[in-house]
Amino acid sequence: MRKLIVALIALGFWNFSAISAKPLEDTLQIAPQKAMLTQGQARLTLLRSLIVPGWGEHSLGYHKRGLVFNTAEILGWVTFYAFQSSGLAQKKDMRAFAILHAGINPRGKDAYYYTDIGNYDNIYEYNEQKLRNRQVDYLYPVTPDFFWAWDSALNRQHFDKLRIRSATQLHYATFMVGGLVLNRIVSMLDIVILTRNLLEKPAVELESSFRPARDGATFSLSINF
Repeated sequence: MRKLIVALIALGFWNFSAISAKPLEDTLQIAPQKAMLTQGQARLTLLRSLIVPGWGEHSLGYHKRGLVFNTAEILGWVTFYAFQSSGLAQKKDMRAFAILHAGINPRGKDAYYYTDIGNYDNIYEYNEQKLRNRQVDYLYPVTPDFFWAWDSALNRQHFDKLRIRSATQLHYATFMVGGLVLNRIVSMLDIVILTRNLLEKPAVELESSFRPARDGATFSLSINF
């Protein structure tokens, strides 16, 4: 089922990018790389690449370049989904394992708590270590909300492996979000390069004025475009 969803997402991205690009190509009517673009068309093309990397390239007729960005976008989302799903699933398993073998209450616990229970067999051992280090602010109250005691060191070690694996997968997912943002930036820069010589030059008007004064003169120059 997941493979089918991923395939549909990929097909949708490609069709959306390619089909939606046709209106701008139709308005150009001549070879896209030789057609002049208005400021509005250029901004629209740039916006398209911001929404879906490669869409702007398709709209200019550069389909091979567009497919490169489309492929990177699809791979980025699929990889993000894989890391995110795996990380969250392992995080859920990690908590369930700690409830069963350490007797924890997972409600309201942060990542630091799970790191601590993965490094100490029980709350007493943890608190004693913090007292020796004079880290009183890091003590946990010995209450049912924070209590833990592992039934074996092996289970604690297994839990810690699950915790590290989950955190790593979610960290990779965060990296993929950065990759998706970067893909948009590169696609937009590519559009700037492709259209820099295709923009219609706006009309430029120069206005100057010269005003004599008792202590000298004032000269001003303004450019309107």
